[in-house]
Amino acid sequence: MAYKNIVFVKLEKRLLNDWRWCLMSDQAQLLYIKLILLAAETYNKIPKNDSILKEAVRSRLELDEFRICLNEIRTNFPKFKCNKHFYYFDEFENKTNYLPSKQSLSNRSAIAQTGVDKEKEEEEDKEKDIYGEYVSLSKSEYEKLITKYGDGFTKKCIAKLDNYKGANGKKYKSDYRAILNWVVDGIKKDAPLSFNTNPLAGVK
Repeated sequence: MAYKNIVFVKLEKRLLNDWRWCLMSDQAQLLYIKLILLAAETYNKIPKNDSILKEAVRSRLELDEFRICLNEIRTNFPKFKCNKHFYYFDEFENKTNYLPSKQSLSNRSAIAQTGVDKEKEEEEDKEKDIYGEYVSLSKSEYEKLITKYGDGFTKKCIAKLDNYKGANGKKYKSDYRAILNWVVDGIKKDAPLSFNTNPLAGVK
């Protein structure tokens, strides 16, 4: 009787003829297969701590040798990636038959991508650009303001906050949140007729 609920990963037979595979050592080749299996077990969130990862795949290699094998894999297979917390395989949903109940492959792909995008956005948010002399915003924060309020209004918000911080020596944990919390309302009160988030409003 066939088993119906076994989760498996797809290991393509052409891997044996892949020049990138042939360039790697035997230990790196075995580790690559183990990482694919571990990714299926951890929903594509492979521990980034090399000591923990070494135990997870039950490798007998010394830690230095293990790291050399990891570097071989990352060099030869760019779809094996990492973010701040995890190693992961790009497009890994195509390598397994696992589907949560009532969830299509396309839905799962979107969810997996959302998780990766969120990690990426969190990393980007830590890198701030300076606007004026005192206002710092990440690229994603600035783009959100432009999308919601337009270029001209966003610049007014930044200028107002920049002047306020410079004059009062004020500091915020997040200038982006300060703009949303009070700067937008302040400018709307100063010039209510000039505020319009919809460029097509009034057009017939």
